[in-house]
Amino acid sequence: MNLLISPGFSNPYVPLALEEDDIATFSAIAEALGCTPEECGEGFMMATPLARDAAVMLWRGAVAAMPQPEVPQTAARIQRLRDTLGTLRALLGLDPLLMPIDALAEAGLRYRI
Repeated sequence: MNLLISPGFSNPYVPLALEEDDIATFSAIAEALGCTPEECGEGFMMATPLARDAAVMLWRGAVAAMPQPEVPQTAARIQRLRDTLGTLRALLGLDPLLMPIDALAEAGLRYRI
């Protein structure tokens, strides 16, 4: 296995092995984030384990806040969903204006290649 090591970061880059379920999940996340499944998958693959875990928790929070027929949609709930998805976009490096890739790498949330 070929490992890429980010300067100044102790954990080597280990690419994810994608299963069919993973691709379906990336597609759902990508749709919610307004990006392609490939961009979403790349964001997860380049994220460090810490960032991946945080992204999964954010996604679970977003799913819980998504509109459901039996739950009234308040402005606060809709804003919470937008905030959660925005944070997820930034964490995965999909919003470079909000969180540049270099800043994510310096914080140990993304690998440099």
